Amino acid sequence: MWSRPVRRAASQSTRQRVRMASTKRSSVNGKGALDGVYKTFMKSTPVYVTTVLVAALVGEGVYGAATNYVWEANNRGRLYHHVDWSKFAAEDEEEEEEEAEEEGEAEDAEEEEEGAEDAGEGIHEYDDEDA
Repeated sequence: MWSRPVRRAASQSTRQRVRMASTKRSSVNGKGALDGVYKTFMKSTPVYVTTVLVAALVGEGVYGAATNYVWEANNRGRLYHHVDWSKFAAEDEEEEEEEAEEEGEAEDAEEEEEGAEDAGEGIHEYDDEDA
């Protein structure tokens, strides 16, 4: 006679424990630790969408910076902006100066030849006009 109510009470307490374990602790024990954050960022759809977009942009910036740092660390000294171009500039300048001098000399020689031809032509033309 007493065994049936005892079994029923025991099974009800077991069900209650299972139900309590499946529910959120914040709803059982009051407000949770992130209740303020939830109320701030989830109070309306525009605020939520703005929060998601800002979080995505910040996350992308952090991820990009971390990726660049790892890439730079693993490839130090092998990237274009790591090369010391002053080592190469001195040789290039000397070659450019030599090429410029050679071009200048060649241009001077051509101008002298053209000047001589022009002078000769001018005389002939002048002579032709007088005649």
